[in-house]
Amino acid sequence: MALNQHLVLVWLGQFIYPFLRVTGLFLTDPLFGSAFIPAAVKAVLVAALAAALALWLPGLPAFPGDPVSAMYQGVLQLSYGALLGCTMQIVVAAIGSAGEIAGLAIGLSFAELQYKEASSPVPVLYDIMNWTGLMAYIGVGGPVFLFAALAHSFHGGIEPAIASWNDLGALGATLMSSAVWLALPVLAVSLTVNITVGLTTIFAPQLNLLTIGFPLLILSGLWILLGSTGFMASTIQQIFMQAMDSAAAIVRHG
Repeated sequence: MALNQHLVLVWLGQFIYPFLRVTGLFLTDPLFGSAFIPAAVKAVLVAALAAALALWLPGLPAFPGDPVSAMYQGVLQLSYGALLGCTMQIVVAAIGSAGEIAGLAIGLSFAELQYKEASSPVPVLYDIMNWTGLMAYIGVGGPVFLFAALAHSFHGGIEPAIASWNDLGALGATLMSSAVWLALPVLAVSLTVNITVGLTTIFAPQLNLLTIGFPLLILSGLWILLGSTGFMASTIQQIFMQAMDSAAAIVRHG
């Protein structure tokens, strides 16, 4: 068998297309995109998954030989993989934002910490809820679903056909609405406590906001947040189902 440029580009295309798309997914995926995973481990995982896809997928076209087309395909495949990862990243960010909103409502925003993934200190409640969202993402099989969606996205060819931008836009709109909905019990309690303390200080000025209001607000808010965790499961599951529908719409080809 004579080895020529076309044959080399065919072999390269069978591996490089999955490699680029998986790399894009790892850039935005909530789990594999985490800074806690070493870059060397990510590189090995990307190469292993791309090699597995190269053996499983049907014959892919040859990789372009000219630099302009090669750069275009590289950006296209990376962007498509990153777009898939964003569908789940939005959900995890919404759950984390619920903790931040709750912390602001009960006056606990001063409690901050610095961790590896954050460029600046973040509220403690945001970190707790963000880890809750990440564990929920793993629990519902999000990483497996995204990889399966990425694998099936090649069945319509290497040119990604975005079937529904509306679904993805609607998913982005749920980031704040879902965060507020999850934090709504804490917001209601904080409003009630503030009104009660405000009325109390009129009749008993010594029971001011600093001595009574802040401790009562923080304790009641934390208790309500802890007590409402059981009711968050259905809402979080609904958000993840919506994200999976959006990812499925992205990879659907006509």
